[in-house]
Amino acid sequence: PIARSIAKVPIFMSSMVQSPMISVAFDKYDQILVLTANSNTLGPQKEVLLSHCGFDVDDDRFIIRGCQDVPGFEAVAKGDKVDVEYVTPGIVKLV
Repeated sequence: PIARSIAKVPIFMSSMVQSPMISVAFDKYDQILVLTANSNTLGPQKEVLLSHCGFDVDDDRFIIRGCQDVPGFEAVAKGDKVDVEYVTPGIVKLV
């Protein structure tokens, strides 16, 4: 279920809700990098992100990179703690 349907206070489960605010803070031609745990699972959520967050996944301003292939980042999918020191070189290479 959507968290807000059961919560009694505002819920912001994703940093993606900040995307509309971030986009207006920059020039309309600037591009903004979005790192996500898994870009494959972000795609199917695009209608929810657009309707509930105002974030258009297909907007050319946003460059979306998934970290799912970064060695050590599979910890996110498993619900484990990410070893930041181990994954950092892979993330740097990704961007």
